[in-house]
Amino acid sequence: MFENERTLIIRLTEKQKTLWKAFISPDITEILYWWWARWWKSRGVAEIICYTSLVLPGIVWLVWRRERDDLRKSTLNTILKVLNSKWMKESREYKLNMQTKELQFYNGSKLYFVPLKDNPSDPEFNWLWWYEITFWYVDEAQEVNRKAINIILSRCTEKVKEYNLKGKVIMTCNPMKCHLYNDFIKAQQEWTITSDRIFIPALYKDNPFIDHEKYEESLKRADKITKERLLNWNWDYDDDPTKLYEYDDIKDLFTNRWEEWEKFITADIARLGNDKTIIIVWNWWIGRVFSYIKNRTTEIVSYIRWLQNQYWVKNSRTICDEDWVWWWVVDQLWCKWFVNNSSPLLKEENKEIRNYKNLKDQCYFELVPFIASDKIRLIVNNDNDKDCIIEELDVIKQKNPDKWWKLQILTKEEIKKLICRSPDFADAIAMRMWFELIKEPEIQIFFI
Repeated sequence: MFENERTLIIRLTEKQKTLWKAFISPDITEILYWWWARWWKSRGVAEIICYTSLVLPGIVWLVWRRERDDLRKSTLNTILKVLNSKWMKESREYKLNMQTKELQFYNGSKLYFVPLKDNPSDPEFNWLWWYEITFWYVDEAQEVNRKAINIILSRCTEKVKEYNLKGKVIMTCNPMKCHLYNDFIKAQQEWTITSDRIFIPALYKDNPFIDHEKYEESLKRADKITKERLLNWNWDYDDDPTKLYEYDDIKDLFTNRWEEWEKFITADIARLGNDKTIIIVWNWWIGRVFSYIKNRTTEIVSYIRWLQNQYWVKNSRTICDEDWVWWWVVDQLWCKWFVNNSSPLLKEENKEIRNYKNLKDQCYFELVPFIASDKIRLIVNNDNDKDCIIEELDVIKQKNPDKWWKLQILTKEEIKKLICRSPDFADAIAMRMWFELIKEPEIQIFFI
């Protein structure tokens, strides 16, 4: 109730009511709310923010988005629309200060609007420890680092004890392969999601403000990716134009036909921590994938030598990357050395010389037509390795495609933020292209 006895009315769709039930549940801490663009994704969250801020004096909401302009033009704009729909006016029920990025209600509740952009000088997000909040909302959560989410959840302490509340985060997102896919979507599909998390998806049929029949007919005429994502809600299909490899082509890597020919070994050597050493034994374009969890270089050398003897692979056709172990493994094996940041291998004989940033980027881009065809076949020892390969290749994207820079993919650190680990399998697969790049061009003989 307000001073003039106006009633606060909340209007929610059926799917938004599911969101509300998850928010008031004492068992749930993290909520991922997926709804396609322009389908009232942020509107339902804005209703919850406004309601709780009015009935619980003094609470603090932290509202996040990666970019400041998107935060102001989209997220804040939605919240102001909800306030206006309830006949609330600025300077009467609330005050908005764009200098401090703060919205304060008449009862002392506050909303802090904070752009969450990665800061290279603070990779541990130490600045987040200054906040004392009750709840928080992340718009476009696919752009937010998982580490930042974990830190801010520990800061949900304001008024929690007084009102007997539980700190919560509501995350909304559009489809994208990242840590959210593993933590929520895939986990819920496989019944392995933790009890403190919930994933709430919504299809076009859950939107009461569109003509379902006409919309379905338009989707049936759309391209395959749009149809899979919007009509069938298949998260695995991505329409991101910067992706290098199509999802169907990645899945086909495990069933393509193959023929025996030359043999190679590519190895991505493990770094410190939880990274794996990935070794692939190639019989021309069929690759047997081996993952190795030991980090001792002596054991890695012994294992590669065993694989060379087992599959009859020469040292001259074995290549290891240079990260962390530097020269030691290569020196012991007398094999080839893959230097990620070295210059690309460009030949004057090529009619089209692409401008790549480095050798690693070149290999990933040159791999595109091979994955798009049925040339490559991968054999794995377990489903976990298969899932890792699909996940890694599916997040390989071109960096800054709209700028006139050298062709490059996302950096290893940027990929780690998406999938929370290093793309070791993908690196070992891409290294196979090195043997193709060093080949001498075939000499064609014409008889006149």
